[in-house]
Amino acid sequence: MRHKPARDPLRDELTMAVGLIWGHLNAQQPEQAYDLACGCLQLWPGERSLSLMAAYAAAELAEPIDLAALRSQAGADPARAADEAAWIALVERRAGAAP
Repeated sequence: MRHKPARDPLRDELTMAVGLIWGHLNAQQPEQAYDLACGCLQLWPGERSLSLMAAYAAAELAEPIDLAALRSQAGADPARAADEAAWIALVERRAGAAP
């Protein structure tokens, strides 16, 4: 009899949180997206998708964004490097920063 590997319940929660933040962004609710992303980053510090969505929401709200930190972490996962670069470029445009 094979045993299933233990599931990480927080991984499911993270997936749901990302979906909720994405939903707020798509509904043009940057305040809610920003608040939720910042709260989630306290649970999952360094989670790249949360950081990128929080930065985008912050740009929409004209909140300060550490673009240098965002850029410096880019490409850590080669499989996601192109997607991250596109998100960072979008955040830079929305923040009015020069690339």
